[in-house]
Amino acid sequence: MIAKRPFAPEQAYLLFGHLLFLGLFALAAIHHVERTIHVDSAFQIFKWVQLDEVEVEAHRYTAILPQLLVKLGKGLGIGLNGLLMIASLAHVAVAYLIFLLGAYLMRTPWIAVAVSLSAVLCTRLTFYGIVLEANYLLCYPLLLASVVQSALLRKPGGGSVVATAMALLLVLLVHPLGFLVALAVLIWYYLATPGNRKQLLVLIGIALVWGMLGRVIFPPSTYEAALYGSAADGLLSEVPGANAAMGFLFGHSWRDTTTYLPFWLLAFAVLFMLVRDRAWPLAMLFALSIGGYILLNALTYRAGESAMMMEKNFLPLAVLVAFPLFSRIERLPVRTRWWLLIPFVAVVFVQFRGVSFASRPAKERVDLVRAMVADARAQGHAKVAVPSTVLDAGGYHVHWALPFESLLLSGIVGPANASQWSPCPLAEKHRERRKWALPLADPFATDLLDQRFFTLPKETTC
Repeated sequence: MIAKRPFAPEQAYLLFGHLLFLGLFALAAIHHVERTIHVDSAFQIFKWVQLDEVEVEAHRYTAILPQLLVKLGKGLGIGLNGLLMIASLAHVAVAYLIFLLGAYLMRTPWIAVAVSLSAVLCTRLTFYGIVLEANYLLCYPLLLASVVQSALLRKPGGGSVVATAMALLLVLLVHPLGFLVALAVLIWYYLATPGNRKQLLVLIGIALVWGMLGRVIFPPSTYEAALYGSAADGLLSEVPGANAAMGFLFGHSWRDTTTYLPFWLLAFAVLFMLVRDRAWPLAMLFALSIGGYILLNALTYRAGESAMMMEKNFLPLAVLVAFPLFSRIERLPVRTRWWLLIPFVAVVFVQFRGVSFASRPAKERVDLVRAMVADARAQGHAKVAVPSTVLDAGGYHVHWALPFESLLLSGIVGPANASQWSPCPLAEKHRERRKWALPLADPFATDLLDQRFFTLPKETTC
C-alpha cells in the first residue's frame, strides 16, 4: 500500500499564490484599457502597435517579452483592442511564468511564494503603469534566486554557472538599478550558504562591475542623467529640507494610505528572525539593503514626482523583504509555517484590494480622454490642437501623452473613428499653420500611421 504524502505548507502557500495571480489576471483584463492607455504606457504601447521593429527603451533589453507578444498578435491580424488586452495580460504573465518556473521546474517553492508576495507588497498605482520597467524588478531578481538555489547550489558545475550568469544578465539589462537588487540576492546566498562561494563571488563581481561601467557601455537617457545629477546634488546638499520621497513613503505607510504598512511589518519580522537566530551578517545585509535603497530614493527624488512615479521608485523594496522572509520561513518548523499562512493570506488580500481600488485615478483619466474624443467627433473633428491652459482647466494635467492616449482610445472603436488631441501652447501659431504632426517627427507623421488601426486627416482643428 502506498502511503499518501502529507500536504506540505508550501503547497498551501503556492495555492494562494495561484489565486493571487488569477485575481491579477482578472484585474488586468477588466482594466486593460486603463493599464495600456495611460501616459507613459500609451506612448510606448502606441509604438508597439504602430512600428514593425522592436522598440527598446533606454537600453532595457530584457523588458521586451510583452512587446513581442503584441507584435505576434499584430502579425496574426488581431485588432487594436485585442492587442491592448495582450499587452495588459502579458505583464502579469511574465511574473506568473517566473512563479511557475520557481515552483515546479526549479523546485524552489518558497522563492515562488516570494514572487507572488512581491507582486503586490509595494504595488498600488503602478499596477496601472505597466511599462514602468521597475515592475520587472519584482520578479527577475527572484528568477535569479531560483536559478542560484536550484542550479548553482544543488548541481554545481560549468553549466550551472552559465545558467546563473544568464539569469543575472536578465536583471542587469532590465533596469539601471537591477544590479543593486541582484547584489542583495547574491550576497545573501554568499553569507547564508557555505558552498560554491567562488562562483558566487564571480557573479557578485560581475554585478559590481556592471554597476560601475554599465552606464558607460549604455549611456543613460536624458531622464536618467537628470536623476544621477539630482542624487549627486542631494548628497552634497548641506540643508536637507523637506524630502518628497520620504514624505511619500511615510505618508503612504499610515497617514494617507496604508500601502507600505505591511512592508514595514514584514521587514521588522525578518529582522526579528535574523536577530533571534543570531545571523548577524544577514541581519546587517538586510538592514543595509533596505536602508540604503530608501536613502538612494531620498537623495534622487527629494523634489518629488507624480504619485505613480514615486511609487515606482520603491517597488524593489518588495523583493528586498519577500526574498529574505521566505528564506527564513523555509527553515522554520512545519507547524510554525502553517500558522504563518494566516498573515500571508491577510497581507495578500489587503494589498490585492488596494490594487483593485487604485484603478480609479487611471479610469478617471481614461474617462476624460474618452469624453474629449467623443466631443470632438460629435463636432466632426478628428485632429484637434488645444491650448495647454484649456487642457489644465479640463483636468488633463499631463499633456505630452495626449496624442497617444487619444489615438489608442479612439482607435479601439475602429480606424475610421481615430482621433488625435494634442497640446497647443501657442494656439495662434497653430491656427496659422493648420497642421499638427505627432510629436515624434517622421515615423509618426499622420500619413505614415498604420491604416489598420488609425486613419486621420492631415488638417488640424485649433
